[in-house]
Amino acid sequence: MKRKLLFSAALLAGSVLCRAQSMDDLANLQFHGYATQSFVASNDNNYLSMDTSHGSFQWTEAALNITDQLNDRLRIGMQFHYLNLGQFGADNVSIDWALGDFKINRYAGLRAGKVKIRWGLYNDTQDADPGYLWSLLPESIYGIDYRATNLSQMGAELYGKVPLGKNAGSLVYSGYYGDYYVSPNDGYMEGYRESGITFTDRPWGKTPGFDLRWKAPLKGLMVAGSLMLYDEKGTLANGTLRQPLTYWPTYYAQYEAQKFFLSAQYMKLVQYTVIQLSGTPSASSVADERAWFAMGGYHVTEKFQVGSYYSHYLVASAGDASNPANFSKDWVASGRYDFTSNFYGKLEGHFIDGEAAGFYGIDNPIGLKPQTKLVVAKVGFVF
Repeated sequence: MKRKLLFSAALLAGSVLCRAQSMDDLANLQFHGYATQSFVASNDNNYLSMDTSHGSFQWTEAALNITDQLNDRLRIGMQFHYLNLGQFGADNVSIDWALGDFKINRYAGLRAGKVKIRWGLYNDTQDADPGYLWSLLPESIYGIDYRATNLSQMGAELYGKVPLGKNAGSLVYSGYYGDYYVSPNDGYMEGYRESGITFTDRPWGKTPGFDLRWKAPLKGLMVAGSLMLYDEKGTLANGTLRQPLTYWPTYYAQYEAQKFFLSAQYMKLVQYTVIQLSGTPSASSVADERAWFAMGGYHVTEKFQVGSYYSHYLVASAGDASNPANFSKDWVASGRYDFTSNFYGKLEGHFIDGEAAGFYGIDNPIGLKPQTKLVVAKVGFVF
């Protein structure tokens, strides 16, 4: 109910303000979006719930965002998103974000509604495929199979930028609080199902957190950190699932020059889960997950760029770092070519050692081999 009230309030405020506009003001209304189609092929294991071992076109994605600058301080907007990714996405249209954005002064602004979560390098921009080189962001931290849950929350965000002086750079900050709901058609829910956990409704929780970025005096250099706190509650067919407040820190840095960029990120997540079934004692478990990546890219020409990254994921709580089920190491090479300002193509190769990220029993019923070679070819249209 709270989620519906927040969303309704944001739309109501926007509609009232829109009615107060003249026809000339409607010229500020902007439409942007993109559509992509991918082909994904692997040698043995199927990846991200697609039949990639036989070659798959089961990854189609599109987004449309509509924004209106109502006055110098207030902007409203929303984004519709379509995803068909193997068994994920449910082949339907969802709302990525829908918000009002009020600029308080030169140092602060406030967003409210369904607001994207600024966490790490890419969480709040992973809905914008045309903006980056990679076909797949590092699965260890930004899995597309978790995007629908991790991208946004129902709540508010206070954000801004504070200059520190000529020789000290500036601080870009974001603090937020709200509710999140686990998407009914993504990797989180599939993971629960494959663990034998069935919910009677979608689990949800609170998401307070902040992001702080130092833009150094050295042009192009940023050093930053984020902390998301969340809990989770869910009703099972014969009991409950609870995850107490969890701290999810991440640290990252990026350097951009004229033709190249370098970036890296590290995160650690220790998560406790308590399951209470009717008539039985409660059962608790803990998962300790570590992940990091390092990446770089280079513009060979204005239209052609290449890059590479290495992504590492480990389930430290499993205790056996040599078991492929407990780790994933992903070596990636990627290229992108912009045919025109509206059309682009990407080609990407992955060599994945381990089974702990991106693989599901739903499309690998006879088990997994420890290594996977994967190719992703993508074409996109942006407007």
